[in-house]
Amino acid sequence: MRRAWVWIRTIIVFGCLFAGMRASAQTEFTVGDIEIRGTDRITVGTVLNYLPIRVGDTVSTREISAAIRVLYETGLFHDVMVGRRGNTFVVTVEERPAIARVDVEGNSLLEDEELDESLARLGIERGRVFNASVLEKIEQELQRLYFSQGYYAMTLKTSLEELERNRVAINIEIFEGENARIRHIKIIGNKQFSDEDLQDLLESGVEGAFSLFSSADEYSRAKLSGDLETLRSFYQDRGFIRFEIVSTQVSISADKRDIYITINIDEGERYSVDNIRLSGQLPVPEEQLRVEIQIAPGELFSRKRMSESASRMASQIEQQGYAFANVNVVPKIDDAERLVHLTFVVDPGKRAYVRRIEFQGNSKTKDIVFRREMRQFEGGWYSPKLVSRSRIRIQRLRFIESVEVDTVRVPGTDDQIDLRFTVKERPAGSLSLGLGFSSSQGVLFNIGVSQENLFGTGNRIAVALDRSSTRRQVSFSYTDPYYTDDGVSRSFRVFARETDAGELSTTSDFLTDAFGGSMSFGIPLSEFTTLRLGVGVETTEVTETESTPLHVTDFIAANGNKYDVLNITSSLVHDTRNRTTFAERGSKHILSMEVTLPNSDLEYFKLGYDYELFYPLTDRLVFSFRSDLDGGNGYGDLNELPFFEKFFTGGIRSLRGYRAFSLGPRDSNGNAKGGDFKSVFTTELIFPPPWVEEPGSTRFSLFIDAGNVYGEVSAFDESELRTAAGVSFNWFSPIGPLTFSLANALNERPEDETETFQFAIGTLF
Repeated sequence: MRRAWVWIRTIIVFGCLFAGMRASAQTEFTVGDIEIRGTDRITVGTVLNYLPIRVGDTVSTREISAAIRVLYETGLFHDVMVGRRGNTFVVTVEERPAIARVDVEGNSLLEDEELDESLARLGIERGRVFNASVLEKIEQELQRLYFSQGYYAMTLKTSLEELERNRVAINIEIFEGENARIRHIKIIGNKQFSDEDLQDLLESGVEGAFSLFSSADEYSRAKLSGDLETLRSFYQDRGFIRFEIVSTQVSISADKRDIYITINIDEGERYSVDNIRLSGQLPVPEEQLRVEIQIAPGELFSRKRMSESASRMASQIEQQGYAFANVNVVPKIDDAERLVHLTFVVDPGKRAYVRRIEFQGNSKTKDIVFRREMRQFEGGWYSPKLVSRSRIRIQRLRFIESVEVDTVRVPGTDDQIDLRFTVKERPAGSLSLGLGFSSSQGVLFNIGVSQENLFGTGNRIAVALDRSSTRRQVSFSYTDPYYTDDGVSRSFRVFARETDAGELSTTSDFLTDAFGGSMSFGIPLSEFTTLRLGVGVETTEVTETESTPLHVTDFIAANGNKYDVLNITSSLVHDTRNRTTFAERGSKHILSMEVTLPNSDLEYFKLGYDYELFYPLTDRLVFSFRSDLDGGNGYGDLNELPFFEKFFTGGIRSLRGYRAFSLGPRDSNGNAKGGDFKSVFTTELIFPPPWVEEPGSTRFSLFIDAGNVYGEVSAFDESELRTAAGVSFNWFSPIGPLTFSLANALNERPEDETETFQFAIGTLF
């Protein structure tokens, strides 16, 4: 009504102006000046910018009418009036109000951000000019959003609040109601498969007796569309290439709470593949591409295997540097014989090379840290294999949680790409401060500072102070992973340690004071293999107690109680894991050796072999196997390892379900004294928490552990292996890695000490 009145007023103004012009015999005039009236929030300059008339223009009724229309079309004004005072063109406007705020209440289903985006598309947001006609569109848009989620009973109420300075507040009150529930789904036209088989495929469904927490009966348009596509894929993957969904009827009850769905389908006939041919440009031999075809003549047609074949062929071509390779499949259907002829049309495009490599998301880490991990170089031919390996190497950095790679075509070219690596950093530093009590170690106190990415360089530094009733230790370590440009790493470590083994209550009783230091280098031999060499010096002094067992006192009597040793360490590491923390695929082999040099106070050696395997069973389930075999002996005057260098097992870091260091041979007091050979085996099924969509910094695992310690290698007896099963939870928390396990010993002996719940803080797993 208001808009109609505005037009009436405009017509009257036009009529008066025109009549006045005729009366004065002036049908046009030259504009000597322009005067704008009525502006408040909108500047005079804005009006003049929209106004198509300028000083000096000769205007008539036609130009004036066009000017009024232009100003109206801006949407900024309720009313526009024009007049003339001599040679001055006068424009009087009435501004539309501005939106001061938009208040939405009652929305629990949709996020505020989603609502704000929808309203913004309608022009409803703070600071915009308000147009009353948009209020109807608000209701339509919000109904669309809620109806798509199955909330057909939703209603809303809008109101306006006039504010000072020609502003308004829009209030939207939403009454969501209840989600409409699916009460019945009927499929019509199915002959080859039963209703039950087909309905089991659907995400939408009728609530069952055991579906208390299921949302299958909650209707949404998107979910139904997905179900229809699932049906289509199911049939077309089983030879029914002519399958069609004839119609879909969705009925809703009068109270808008019950949904009834009817799906009409036409199965058609089963078709088989007749022949397969390749056409187009083949940058690789045809035989090499045919290996990637997952369907063969004589087999039932399958859309899934047809698409997979095209994707695998395109991937094979991309490996040769054709970044934009495309393989399309053209099926030719013979309805008479019920056969499908497949033609794979290959379009490799031009071979591409990488123009630029960019990194984003790294707020703490310097670009050079990532560039030194790259195997794909700028200026080189594009290689998906090298790009993938580069991504994995970056992802293996302990301070990186995830890496995504985007291939971006360079505008204006058909043979250049840019690579964009988007990284997500995890906290690289940790400060741990702990105070607690353990039944095995008594009062515990620890403080540690570590930084995996020192000043964004990728270097690692760690300082730790641990104190418990059994051990006091301070240590400092530093690692430069790229000591040389070729990737040779260098590490330093110094430590001082006091140990009261008797306080552990599970091991032999004696006191040790030790201090020393070491330096090591890591030399890459290949992309996956590294040789580590190190040298260290250590001084250990042993003190007896009243309850020190015989094997310790005998050793001290024969060799003294203070030992200076110089040792050499080496290891050969072959690592193909996709991550160093929370790996999901790949394996790791470590062959290690430690030997003290001749003329050291004690002459002995240790050998070890560690193996880890990670195999993804699904996107969220990973199978893992780990074995840890360690052995050693003395040489020269020694015929066994020194008692403080022997191997132990038991505890959360080796054999869960048994107390730490409690298994193996016993001393004269009945406590564990360690052995010269240790074997531990672990099998796990690893999965993220159910409430986490993307695996990240947390995971669960179901495990079975087996292992024991033996006096020597020849004493190994598989019947003596202890086993345990349970569940573990790992969390890479802001204060450091945390591990919790709940385990049950399966074949403990009377002398064994078991422990159901165990945890560890600050150790990478």
